[in-house]
Amino acid sequence: MRAALRTIKLIWYVLLPSKGGAARPTAAGEGRSCEPEEIRGGMGLFLDRQGELRLFIPQCRPIAAPFILFRLKREGFSRCSVQASERGLLIRALR
Repeated sequence: MRAALRTIKLIWYVLLPSKGGAARPTAAGEGRSCEPEEIRGGMGLFLDRQGELRLFIPQCRPIAAPFILFRLKREGFSRCSVQASERGLLIRALR
């Protein structure tokens, strides 16, 4: 049940326009885990220094993938992918 609620929350935040915020860059090639609420600031906040996005959202179901891809394309990302695992969703993209 928790995964379903987190997935609904993620879809909701992905569909809302981004509100901006301070960038939280990671080291090159390093992934980052985040909560659905953190997406609200925009996906560009999680870029590494090479313009690559690697983000893991735990306990979310694959049904959120098309909505995430929509948001990524809307924010100008290319080579976007969402990979589902038992633990959650891995998001990859380039800008």
